[in-house]
Amino acid sequence: MVELKTKRQYEERFLDNYDRSQLRRDVQKVRANRLSGMRKRYASWALGASLALGGIGIPMRVIQQSQNPRNEKPSQSVTVDHSLAGDLRAASNIAQQVAGGVVAGVETVAKAPLEAVAEAPKQLAMISENAKEHFFQTQVPFGSIIYHEAKKNDLKPELVAAVVQAESRFKPNARSGVGAVGLMQLMPRTGRWMGARNLSNPAQNIQAGTRYLKYLHERFDGNETKVIAAYNAGEGNVRRFGGVPPFKETRNYVKKVRNYEADFKEQVESHVAEVAVADASR
Repeated sequence: MVELKTKRQYEERFLDNYDRSQLRRDVQKVRANRLSGMRKRYASWALGASLALGGIGIPMRVIQQSQNPRNEKPSQSVTVDHSLAGDLRAASNIAQQVAGGVVAGVETVAKAPLEAVAEAPKQLAMISENAKEHFFQTQVPFGSIIYHEAKKNDLKPELVAAVVQAESRFKPNARSGVGAVGLMQLMPRTGRWMGARNLSNPAQNIQAGTRYLKYLHERFDGNETKVIAAYNAGEGNVRRFGGVPPFKETRNYVKKVRNYEADFKEQVESHVAEVAVADASR
């Protein structure tokens, strides 16, 4: 609007010495044609924008009114009695309404895809987690208990399963020479401390063993190497040596658990990929 106003002021100064009667005749000749061409041009722009955007959000009523002036109210109709400045303002208003419709349409349509994009990672994570749970339920002995107890204690199921494999090879009635019992080879005192009454019961044994891993996890600020070492050699020895104690058994134990954990992780990733392919082919 500022540009049009400036142009009009310039034309008025430029035409001060121009013959006024000649100016009126020239304006009468070109006014109708110019207005008609302008209306068609804005209507074409609006129609092209509507088609390009899939017909969304464009106020088609504005376009129809611009193509059919007879339906306009008398106060909105543009006749040869109006000034050229009024004609330009009317055409500019139409363009602004069309542009506003385009923006509104784009915002409306863009909102849904953006929401879908934001939800996609969540859906993917849910699919992966469901596939991981299915793997433990179907491929790992006592895997359902291991998975749920690990998730309850904010631990990786692969770590818990690796400790079970290293301690007992998934044998619920395993016993050691020093009195450790069950799947996770807990000493009776440790089992009672962690709430287990019967360490020969697989569910109670895994619950107590996972709680003990959680306790060690918190004591060593999530350092899994120290957690695994402490599960074998005791919390005091790990603190005394500032890490994995220089005991051959403990160092071999840490390597063994780490290797088992990596194997479980690889199997889980393979299973998740198979599930994703199967879902995609449906």
